[in-house]
Amino acid sequence: MSDSGVPQRFLDLARQTRGPHALSEAGLRERFGDPAQAEITPGQVWRARWDEVRVLVLILDVDAREVNAVPVTIDPPGEDEASVVVDGSCTAFGVEATVWAGLVSCVPMRVLERVVDAWDEDIVRCATVRAQGRPAPAATGVREGRLIRSALEPDAEARASLAGDLEYLRHAPGLPVQDIGRPSGNLASLLGDRLDLKALCSALEMPQPEVMKLLRGKVPLPADRIDAIASATGLSVEQIARTVRPLPADLVHAIEHPRWRSVWVRRARRLEVSEAQARLSGSYGAFALAARQTGGGAADWDARLRQFLGSEDSMKGGA
Repeated sequence: MSDSGVPQRFLDLARQTRGPHALSEAGLRERFGDPAQAEITPGQVWRARWDEVRVLVLILDVDAREVNAVPVTIDPPGEDEASVVVDGSCTAFGVEATVWAGLVSCVPMRVLERVVDAWDEDIVRCATVRAQGRPAPAATGVREGRLIRSALEPDAEARASLAGDLEYLRHAPGLPVQDIGRPSGNLASLLGDRLDLKALCSALEMPQPEVMKLLRGKVPLPADRIDAIASATGLSVEQIARTVRPLPADLVHAIEHPRWRSVWVRRARRLEVSEAQARLSGSYGAFALAARQTGGGAADWDARLRQFLGSEDSMKGGA
């Protein structure tokens, strides 16, 4: 897992140019409050990360669970004919930043880690227009990128690397979400001929009749049994999770917001599991807690998550 700070080279650049404060932890908090808690809006530059892949992205538009974004690079410098290059005086970085508008992509909100800058509307408009394949309008401090003439140029390699990183981020595992009118498959249909009932009963430490109920979807599959099923069957956690009772869309929206990202990272470290597994089991823990509680009106999922995680910490402390 990476640290929660801004990459050191950006801090070094800030010290050399517009001063040490803009990208320091204190500077980020002055501009955005807690950078991980900031609401996502067009014009912001966020650090996106999954596993070891890290990319800066400029947010062009925001949807329910994803953002329309383009990658941004500063060091090393690079550009292509579809990009726009922003002067250092227009950003907190203090050096030219390349917006690779030709690599516009839908990035899941769950990979966003923290906001590091916010740019003017003119810059966002230029990037949006270039992403649509049209010439960028005139704007102060912004120019169009230069043509890459050979696939052997470093800029071509940089572009290919960014495209690969974005593809990786797009496939960061998500949560099973309720889709009204679309029935979800059960575990038995997923396993098919590969089902070894005896091995599964042993892995789950459950009698055969109860395992059969799980396989047929007669009872909800407990989230804390997903890892055991994955180990026993060779299926991925994500494949099995899709057979679990799907989560409400508003719960998933809350869980995948960057404000909870550091929580899942810490929980993954403590449980010695992946971030995706820590988020998945935490999500179903909060969902189960809500199901046991009564009361009308829409659920406050952030409150339920805090309650579940608080009770989990209390149990850990009392152990």
